Amino acid sequence: MNTSKALFLALIGSQIAGADIKPVKHLIDTHIHLYDTTREQKVGWPPEKDKVLYKPHLPTEYSRLAKAAGVTGVVVVEASDRLEDNRWVLDLVKGDPFYIGLVGNVDVYREDFSQHVAHLKRDRRFVGVRARGSKPIDFTHDLVLSNLNMLSQQSLTMDYLTNGGGIPGIKIADKLARTIPNLTIVVDHCLGYDFDGKPPSREWMTAVESLASNKNVYCKISGLYQRCATQPAIKEPSHYRAVLDALWTHFGSRRLIYGSNWPCTKHSGSYASFLKLVDSWISGKGAEAREDYYWRNSATAYRLPLK
Repeated sequence: MNTSKALFLALIGSQIAGADIKPVKHLIDTHIHLYDTTREQKVGWPPEKDKVLYKPHLPTEYSRLAKAAGVTGVVVVEASDRLEDNRWVLDLVKGDPFYIGLVGNVDVYREDFSQHVAHLKRDRRFVGVRARGSKPIDFTHDLVLSNLNMLSQQSLTMDYLTNGGGIPGIKIADKLARTIPNLTIVVDHCLGYDFDGKPPSREWMTAVESLASNKNVYCKISGLYQRCATQPAIKEPSHYRAVLDALWTHFGSRRLIYGSNWPCTKHSGSYASFLKLVDSWISGKGAEAREDYYWRNSATAYRLPLK
């Protein structure tokens, strides 16, 4: 498909969905979860008590919503703690060019971490690992550091989830980035910030400034609905702007990445409403910043085949 036709389809799709955003060359969603609660093996997440999320969330549903909003490519983040489910997801979207990447799950405490990563890397869509372990991760542990260093040597990326971590979580990522400077780290969900509508504290700003000084660290502007202190989430952009502007100040236009965190968005609104929320912020930074945010930065961080 040529560029002009792709732009036209993206524009038409966004209008149908009500997102009403200007088209970009590519619009890559780098954070969604796919799973099937009807499989014989029960999923570890989401919990059964979550009546919104505890049901199958599969490519057919996501593709329809995302394409209508103008999305052109997707990176799946594996939410299962079962090693075999990395392959399950890759097989689920096999042959579908819309799904261009998988951030998988391999326990960073595994002695055979490198073998499993090497096996998964045979599939070009495997772009990295979200750091998870069979126990809380000690990022100073020799085995963990050895495994993550191998990840960097294989030109693979590490996603880092700071939910509930606050400033301590940011400091952990900061130290790791300095310990393995060749490891590309993508910190998910706005560094785990709880959006309460107030300006961030000086202590948080200092921690972010230090983290962002590591050029191997990216920040995923994702999960705003879930990280909002008020639930269902507030959709007024001003509620989030002070924190997003602080992230912009420190990470700049070249290290912020778009992700939706679908299907978690369902608790507060439609896919299109989330995209419209973040676009209302990034659009104020200019056309080039939108291109960076929606695809150039993710192409660099995850080494995606985009031009």
